[in-house]
Amino acid sequence: MLVMRVFGLWLACSIKSLAASDYNIVNLDNSTFPLIVGKKLPAFVRFDKEYPFGDSANAFKAMAGIVAKSGSDIVIGSVGVGTYGDKPNQDMARKFKFVPEGKEELETADMDKSFPKFMYFPPGDVKGQLYNGATTKAGFLKFLKVEEKTCDVLTGAFCSEEEKTHIKHFEGKKLDEVKAELKKLEKRSGETLKKDERKVVEGRVKVLKKLVKALKKKKA
Repeated sequence: MLVMRVFGLWLACSIKSLAASDYNIVNLDNSTFPLIVGKKLPAFVRFDKEYPFGDSANAFKAMAGIVAKSGSDIVIGSVGVGTYGDKPNQDMARKFKFVPEGKEELETADMDKSFPKFMYFPPGDVKGQLYNGATTKAGFLKFLKVEEKTCDVLTGAFCSEEEKTHIKHFEGKKLDEVKAELKKLEKRSGETLKKDERKVVEGRVKVLKKLVKALKKKKA
């Protein structure tokens, strides 16, 4: 029993240390993959370059954050395949038959042409199935059956701390006052602002637009 508890703690710590710089995405390799994928939770795994970038990478990152926010029990993982140096995870690419016929390993041109790849692993399934849907945030979420919950400006539910700060700033204001504040800030956003100032102004404009819609709906 003690051994199992120690193993559980080790695994939990390992998963945290394996987390990619992107929120809710776990980096996987041949040693950690079997510890996490094919267990009790379903897993959605990306196979891509070691340092993914571009539209699909941004969409995957956004999806992972929404999955975490939704409370869905789905593992979001990433296998970074390298073509230089130690060439990490080439064995994983071979395992899932991503290496072109006649080759022993993937080359940079292969990664540029045919990746990323995405696979879904139901609970208890280590073979998985290839995802062929749209590589967009909406496409990923639809496949995983996860609903994106947006910030409710009237209650603060599903709002980030930054959004809550902006909401508190306009707390108690009536619709006409909110409209006036929005008009003033939209005008200010067209001016030359410092980086920090612009972040605040644009954040408040975004919240105010939602607040105007919510108050109109409430008033109707």
